[in-house]
Amino acid sequence: MAATAPAPEYIPSRRSLELCPRSYDVVERAELDTLCVQLEGMPTVSIAQNPCIGIPGAMYDCALALASFVVDEIIVTKREGDPAAARAMRILELGTGSGACALLVAAACSSRGVPARLLLTDRNPKSVDLARCNADVLQLSSGNVEIDVARFAFGEDVGTYLPTDFATPDVVVVSDVLYSPESAVPLARTLRQLLRHDDDGESVLASPADRRQPACYLAWRPRSCNPDKVTAVKAFIVECGALGLSVHDASRSNGRAASTARVWDEAAGGEGWSQTYDPANAAREGLRILKIEST
Repeated sequence: MAATAPAPEYIPSRRSLELCPRSYDVVERAELDTLCVQLEGMPTVSIAQNPCIGIPGAMYDCALALASFVVDEIIVTKREGDPAAARAMRILELGTGSGACALLVAAACSSRGVPARLLLTDRNPKSVDLARCNADVLQLSSGNVEIDVARFAFGEDVGTYLPTDFATPDVVVVSDVLYSPESAVPLARTLRQLLRHDDDGESVLASPADRRQPACYLAWRPRSCNPDKVTAVKAFIVECGALGLSVHDASRSNGRAASTARVWDEAAGGEGWSQTYDPANAAREGLRILKIEST
């Protein structure tokens, strides 16, 4: 009897694909194979998408808003003569999806001469593969930035499942991962392990937004079509408080405007769909960036 050929992987029609309502996410274009993204004054980053893996396979507004914040407030030009600045900043992303947020940050570090090591993590092996592909094609202007990608799920022991250096990161970034209340407690417990005081350690963070201790920056926005998101964020904040973590809105430096981003369809060479994304407009429409740190 002849072997039966495996059924082909189902691929939705890319022409009309919409993973999230565009009334919420202006840059979500899951029907496009690859998006080009350029934060103001930074190099262009290409982000391949794979809608077959669902929500994690596309790029969303929160990733751009969070990258803009980190680039504006945390990733500053290397401080000449400061010995602490010689150590590479350790940046960990949880729930990376396509890798868009962390890779935009990596490009900014390279462009500004800021030494950095980035680890992009996700619990979904297909997301890990997608983020790794995007990291592999990222063109960096200097050799002072290292990027790795690994599988890691909220709630797992960081000492067991993360490289030793990344069990004590300088910065943790998390972009729009709280879709259900079940993920709130594991995420809070992971951050409790990661965000530890180190009063004797040298700070590599030059920004006044975050000088002396590690912090997590989490971007999220409510969606009327998914009330579980608000419930999940509330549960996360309650669990953080119980674990000795403070959660509050992250603030920008006085008088500093948020860096905008230009996004376009790579295949169209700039002649097709394009969008200018302004984090300030997104904030007015409810997108928030939370700062989580040890109390």
